Amino acid sequence: MMRRMYRAQVKEGCEVGFALSLAQEAASWQSQLRGQGVVSCSIFTKGSGVFLYFETTGEGCEWEWPTTCKLLLETWPGGFEGLQRYAVPMLDIYHDGEPEMREDRLQSGRERVGMLARLKPSKYSSYIFYHYAMQEEKPSCFNPTYIIGAHEELIFSYHERPAPAFEHGATRMKWPAPITPDNWHETMKPHFIPWSENEQGPVLWEKMDTILSF
Repeated sequence: MMRRMYRAQVKEGCEVGFALSLAQEAASWQSQLRGQGVVSCSIFTKGSGVFLYFETTGEGCEWEWPTTCKLLLETWPGGFEGLQRYAVPMLDIYHDGEPEMREDRLQSGRERVGMLARLKPSKYSSYIFYHYAMQEEKPSCFNPTYIIGAHEELIFSYHERPAPAFEHGATRMKWPAPITPDNWHETMKPHFIPWSENEQGPVLWEKMDTILSF
């Protein structure tokens, strides 16, 4: 199973129209995606930002938005040979194990959660370093569906809850001494640009709205 994460941007003032267009096209688009090997899809939004999570049966999944949705999206620069891009892939910087493709998991009614955070540019490499260390030292340590994708300053996490009951993975790699800090959350806090403040302190991750899931 392959896991993919993407980022897209809705044109200013078109957020409601995009959500409505996607809802209208959902049935036919889902059929197209399944024909390309997509077995699970979740799409989340925050403001004009759109974030997609796919699970596919193979590496070659060349999906496209429905035409009505495409018209409401900004294009991203840097397309190969001038091709217009309406979504860009996000780099997998952490995954807590590999969830199995099981019918009881995909049809269990688990909540699919998309969260968004912002990293300080000066802390980007440190964040990835610590997450790689934990990924190797403690695979499947809390939720094997958890994954984080990065694009520019934004990081998008996906997970399902309650967490599937998979066995913890064996340590993939050992170093001369453990790298993953015991005070994980305190170590991570300085890496983020908070969204806001509340009575509990800075809000580092915000839950996004789900506009499509199958």
